[in-house]
Amino acid sequence: MYGREGSENFHTAVENHLPYRIWSNTANQQYFRRYPQQHFKFHLVCYNILSQALLEDNRFLYVNCLRNNLKWYRRKDRLFRELLRQDADILCLQEMENYHYENDFRPTFMQHGYDSIYLKRTGDKSDGCCIFYKMNRLRLIESKTVPFYQKDIRILDRDNCGLIALFQPIAPNVSSDDIFCVATTHLLFSPKRGDIKLAQIQYFLAEIDRLAIKDPYTNSYYPIILCGDFNAQHQSPLIQFLLDKYIKYDDYRCIEISGQKENSIVNNRFSSQLPSNELLPSSFVTADCRLVSSNNEPILPKCNNRLLSAILTHNKQFQSVYDLNNSLDVTTNAGDVPQFVDYIFYTQQEDDPYRLNLLSRFDLYKQNQMIDIHMPNHQFPSDHFLLAAKFALKLRKINKQ
Repeated sequence: MYGREGSENFHTAVENHLPYRIWSNTANQQYFRRYPQQHFKFHLVCYNILSQALLEDNRFLYVNCLRNNLKWYRRKDRLFRELLRQDADILCLQEMENYHYENDFRPTFMQHGYDSIYLKRTGDKSDGCCIFYKMNRLRLIESKTVPFYQKDIRILDRDNCGLIALFQPIAPNVSSDDIFCVATTHLLFSPKRGDIKLAQIQYFLAEIDRLAIKDPYTNSYYPIILCGDFNAQHQSPLIQFLLDKYIKYDDYRCIEISGQKENSIVNNRFSSQLPSNELLPSSFVTADCRLVSSNNEPILPKCNNRLLSAILTHNKQFQSVYDLNNSLDVTTNAGDVPQFVDYIFYTQQEDDPYRLNLLSRFDLYKQNQMIDIHMPNHQFPSDHFLLAAKFALKLRKINKQ
């Protein structure tokens, strides 16, 4: 009926059996419908598009894929269709190659009304992160590029990176306080080096803290959306740190931090516990994930909690767009291994829990749906799935009238 296994007809038929992904509304949708004029609604996408250079360097991961589906000109067109179909206000993309950004994505998306910011990874890596945003919907207030490589800090010796941007809606009755922060990153892959991943997220949170702070004396922040490929499973210590705001990291071995599947024999060096002293020098980033100024003073006042060695904390009340208690969801099927490693987090502020509201999410596939699904394919041009969410930012000016 479908042709022999391994043929293009067989692959296409199996992939076409995957149902179309749908949007699921949250309870906040009802409130938004009653008071739409008090909010700015926007749509955000997070997507690891799979660098073509990384695909070519790791061909063994894609031996079950049809060769035609691995060619860049095919994947590029399918990525364009998938992204433009979303019609999102903000696109946060990882593994974007510099050449493809300058020659393919940037000109194409400019024609569709998007401006963008981009950061290539340091060293000889050709890919990086970028954020596209609709120019008629959002004003870029400030942005920050964050290369994680720091030549004088041994644990920050990898070429990963992140981007941070402050946006203001372009809409009637918007005030100067109606600003929100979007940050995207792609953390180190290596399952063995959880110590490096934790140090990278510590540094990135510190940079987010500096940009998203609204009033350093009251510790008030603009709403924050943090997304990307964290290369960590949904119930891993690294992800729990983001949600719980606390981790005692010397309770874990390096390989346990990300919770990734690792089939190879683990080198004993990386089976050891994380250190009982600080990950990053406290003269650079404090243990509560804040930057230190040039005169060795924290840029922001210290939190009240007592900070001990081997403990990291932060003060952002992150929530996940997707249900992290559901271990069956899948965000990537790289190498035919379904995992949950991509995330969209958003903050809920204690003083104003409804400042940023999640309205709906683009549902994910389940692990049992990944049987005989090899990515990239004709339907899915990356080995990750696109994540998407719709939010409503409560506008200050209207609510004060």
